[in-house]
Amino acid sequence: MRVPSISTYVLNNAQRNIISEGKFDLMKAGYEMATGQVYDPGLTLGRKTGRLMDIENQMSYLEGYSTSNKLLSLRLSSVQAAIQSLIASGDKESTPGALVVFNNMLVGDAGNATPSATQAVAQNALSAFISALNTNFNGEYIFGGTNTSEPPLKFYKVGGETGPSKIVHEAFESFLNGRKPEDLTSEEMEEFIDGPFSDLFNEENFKEFFSNAKDGSTEKHIAPNGDKVDVAVSASDKGFRDAMKNLILVAEFGDVGLSKEAQESLFSRARVSADNTSTSSVVDEIIATASRVGSAETRVKAATHQIETQVGLLKGAQIDMIGVDAADVAQKVKALEAMLEASYTLTDMIRRLSLVNYLK
Repeated sequence: MRVPSISTYVLNNAQRNIISEGKFDLMKAGYEMATGQVYDPGLTLGRKTGRLMDIENQMSYLEGYSTSNKLLSLRLSSVQAAIQSLIASGDKESTPGALVVFNNMLVGDAGNATPSATQAVAQNALSAFISALNTNFNGEYIFGGTNTSEPPLKFYKVGGETGPSKIVHEAFESFLNGRKPEDLTSEEMEEFIDGPFSDLFNEENFKEFFSNAKDGSTEKHIAPNGDKVDVAVSASDKGFRDAMKNLILVAEFGDVGLSKEAQESLFSRARVSADNTSTSSVVDEIIATASRVGSAETRVKAATHQIETQVGLLKGAQIDMIGVDAADVAQKVKALEAMLEASYTLTDMIRRLSLVNYLK
């Protein structure tokens, strides 16, 4: 007798459909549990889907500002950190900045220290100064003004036979006109510093010999209302130029064999130049730059906070439309898992059913 297998087909096929639908429902419930949102917003909302799209577009637009503002804040923080490495007062929470160390040496016992010691302080400060102003953040040189693609300060090696150092020494050799450094009087040293040397650091020559920075503003939009801030900081600003002039003066000529009187004139001019610009006042100018940057940083943070508040409100509206109850979804997942487990068990039992077993 031939026993046809079609006797269990209907039962098997029904269970197969139940399992398939159960798997799909479990996948949807798992998605909702992981994301906190309904699986198919369009199906759930119907005609209200357009409103959801508007909310999500607004969120995306605002989040773009938030992301760019956070990068901008990090950039401005990098500017502040670089400046602080030069002008930090050296209290309990920080070490003295390079310019502060240099200035303390000038107003302290520079006259009593050996020329080599004072020159070493100046050279270390100059190296730190150039390194700080050549800070790169996210592929941009942040002290380049409007030119952020190359280091704002050119490579400088004290006593170098090429580059800016060579230009400085050529000016000195031209002034000496065959004389030796030790032959210079106090007045002659001041004449060199106030004339040929200082001329190298006027705005035009500084940009030609020492700096790649470009003056100008770089305005960044920080809010949808059109609010913007200028984030450009130039190594060619007067405060930085004067600081570098004083550093190079001592770094290059602090130990070239000058007479005691000429040496004192050098330190005197490094302390206070002929135009009454002192290293202390230079630090004050750089502090003013830091204050301007700090003001921009505050505005960026305030704009970001306002944007994030708006995004939070929109997020709440989005959740009201497509959010799910986590507890309900968790119960649904457990129920579906139990149902599938029962379906698998029942399917296995049906698969084992055979009329032959009852005809034996």
